Amino acid sequence: MAAVRAGVSRVHVPAVLRDILRPGLDASPAARRAVKWLEAETPVPTDAALLVPVTAPPPPRTLALAAAATPTAVVVESTGGGAPVAVAPPAMMAAVWTALTAGAPVGERLDELLKASGPGLVSGETGVRVHGEEGVRAAEHTLYAGLGSVIDTALDRQVHRRLSRRVSRLAIAAGISPNQISVGSLVVGLLAAGCFTAATPVATAAGILVYLAAVVLDHSDGEVARLTLTESALGARLDIVVDTVVHASVVIALGIAARRLTGRGDGLGLLAAGGVVASAAAAYRWPVAAAEDRVGAWLNALGTRDGFYAMLVAFFVAVTCAPAALPALMAVVAVGSHAYWVGLCVQGSSRRHAGRPR
Repeated sequence: MAAVRAGVSRVHVPAVLRDILRPGLDASPAARRAVKWLEAETPVPTDAALLVPVTAPPPPRTLALAAAATPTAVVVESTGGGAPVAVAPPAMMAAVWTALTAGAPVGERLDELLKASGPGLVSGETGVRVHGEEGVRAAEHTLYAGLGSVIDTALDRQVHRRLSRRVSRLAIAAGISPNQISVGSLVVGLLAAGCFTAATPVATAAGILVYLAAVVLDHSDGEVARLTLTESALGARLDIVVDTVVHASVVIALGIAARRLTGRGDGLGLLAAGGVVASAAAAYRWPVAAAEDRVGAWLNALGTRDGFYAMLVAFFVAVTCAPAALPALMAVVAVGSHAYWVGLCVQGSSRRHAGRPR
């Protein structure tokens, strides 16, 4: 599954491990599709292959770096311990093929072949070899520490992930599925929207806390999916739908609150909700590229939940101290929600035109 997450579409596994791995494969359609069993009669591959130790597979980001390397290359941190991660040419594969198809250890022999070949070096994290209780604790720490996303902000790492990992542990122990957690996130998010409609400082503060709980659940569903190998296209789409419905409902609720206090703003809330839906559709069509230019950096910053929290805090301050400013704040929210999807469309169009031959 680490290889699949790294973008590898075909994973050859010694057939003698079939019964050991079956529970994981039964849980993961993606793993089942990728696995090809190596039998004794399977011919030696004619192309280079990425060899990964079954005892300590490295994280996907390391496998992605190794898979992109040329033969002969090795992840330098994995050498010397009998479990190298290496890109092996056909001749090297032939030297270990009989043992490999039999499910026998080949790490030490592979280390010898790599030393003789003078391989290229790839640097990356490696897996944790578990020996005793201390090793179990180290492996578990590494596993949970790697559950984040590349788009996590400092707020995500310091608050949401710290809480979501606890929720994920409890969910796995209770047998709760990722999709069930996603539905829970939807329910809690709608409760947060209901709090905001009350248009009082206490209710608004409560709404922010309830929204935080919804975000924690939104983080947890992906964590549980990765931990239980149950990522799915349905789960990914459900996550997008839930996220969109919650954020659209919240800005509509803010508009209702603004109208209750000032007589205006509900229309702007509906307009902002339209921007949230359009932004979700645009993000699905044109995922935000890496912050390689000012537009990408701006979109990355605008698309995080940090900005949404800033809006909620500003709304709380306005409800508490300056209710008359609420319609103006809703106007800013509406403009910002539409600016995001417009920016995504512009960037997506620019990338598409840049890729056309002249």
